[in-house]
Amino acid sequence: MARKPRLIPLIRSVVEDGIRSTQPDLGFLARELGALVHLGSDGRYQEQLNSLRSRAKGFSRWLITDSKRPPYSVFFLVWPPGHITPLNELRGRWGMELVIQGSLEVQEYQLSDEGVAPTRKRMTWLGESDAIWFDRDQHCAHRGRNLSSQHAAITLHLAGARQARYRLFERLGDSSWNVRSRIAAVDGRLTV
Repeated sequence: MARKPRLIPLIRSVVEDGIRSTQPDLGFLARELGALVHLGSDGRYQEQLNSLRSRAKGFSRWLITDSKRPPYSVFFLVWPPGHITPLNELRGRWGMELVIQGSLEVQEYQLSDEGVAPTRKRMTWLGESDAIWFDRDQHCAHRGRNLSSQHAAITLHLAGARQARYRLFERLGDSSWNVRSRIAAVDGRLTV
């Protein structure tokens, strides 16, 4: 019986090959990582992903790898059914979200001057092996939602910073927002 390929080492290999500068080719990374996910449609990663899903308690973030030079971090995110993240802005140089299992809605908001409410820019739906990426200079924030009300989703999240830092936007009224800086909580480190 053939041994099943391990998803995490494959992801690490693609990321290490693709991120050699502070501004990597995100299109290349999306294609290569999406190809890994597409290959897994035959079920070869199912047991590994089920194990991750069973360890997750609610929305969770699992570190796969990170680097100081160039700075980046790679996580699996587990999204409970119907989960919606708060509006947030990643504080790294760039970011990417790629769907491993399930489907995700990403709402992008344009940020303007301090004190002015973010305005919705676009909404994108992602299925398995689809990715969305952005650069910090786009001045946008986003919120994600698991489109399934019955099944968890798993995404691969890449950030152009060693620690996942972000700004969280909380609506106080019709046009006022409270903005807080946060370091993303990590539920564990995946080693295999």
